[in-house]
Amino acid sequence: MKSKKKNQIISKVILYIVLIAVTFIFIFPLIWIISTSFKTTSEIFNGLYNWIPIDPTFDNYIEAIQEYPLWTWMKNSIIVAFWVILLSCVFYILPAYALARIEFKYSGVLVMLMIATIMIPKELSSIMAYKIVASLGLLDTYAAVIIPQICDAIGVFLLYQFFRGIPKEYSEVCQLDGGGHFTILTKICLPLSGPALSVMIILTFVSSWNNFFWPLLVTFTDKSITLPVGLATIMTSYSESSASRQYGLLMAISILTSIPAVALFIAMQRKFVEAITSTGIKG
Repeated sequence: MKSKKKNQIISKVILYIVLIAVTFIFIFPLIWIISTSFKTTSEIFNGLYNWIPIDPTFDNYIEAIQEYPLWTWMKNSIIVAFWVILLSCVFYILPAYALARIEFKYSGVLVMLMIATIMIPKELSSIMAYKIVASLGLLDTYAAVIIPQICDAIGVFLLYQFFRGIPKEYSEVCQLDGGGHFTILTKICLPLSGPALSVMIILTFVSSWNNFFWPLLVTFTDKSITLPVGLATIMTSYSESSASRQYGLLMAISILTSIPAVALFIAMQRKFVEAITSTGIKG
């Protein structure tokens, strides 16, 4: 018994060491970014690799805030992400419920077509989408960025899978009490789908927040440019020479612009973990 217990302790110690090592590997770039954001340009290029800045400075953050319209770009990204999430809730929830809870002819074919569209790169449809947006006179507006992002099959498929896992007995009891599909959706499915909705919101927000290709095509001025496009303009404003790149400034900007996404994930991480856990149990 003592030998078995000793082996279990050794196994746990080895496991924890491996986990700590893997965790360090993943957080190493983040630690280095934060450290670099507080360094001067001369310290970055002095050939020494210091984890802690020798002479910490906030100049990079001050310059990022004063010299560039970060708050305008961030405001644009927040507005776009908010409306994408809000409208996506409608375009994700309704078809997902119909496919998962309503039996009708060719529903299986529609599900297969939905899954097939996930494998199609968005870049293939960007030309036609651009022509439609341009013909509607929406270029360089929030609508041009928002509308093409609100119909993503991944979100529909995620909720479809979750709705299918809800026992049909709940729906049958509701129908016996005179409730229709709208009642079943709002009183049963949505309250039970908190974890799945949280994952959908996080994934939709991250996708919208990091979207670079589409906003680059349809936005031209600061009134509608989002953060990824704005950051690209900062990168291209410097020479390609490594010595002329303002890496401290770029790291500071990266930290500032990642705060909203990190804050959202921290606020919803419990629901996110619940969704992953429940999916694992069902699998």
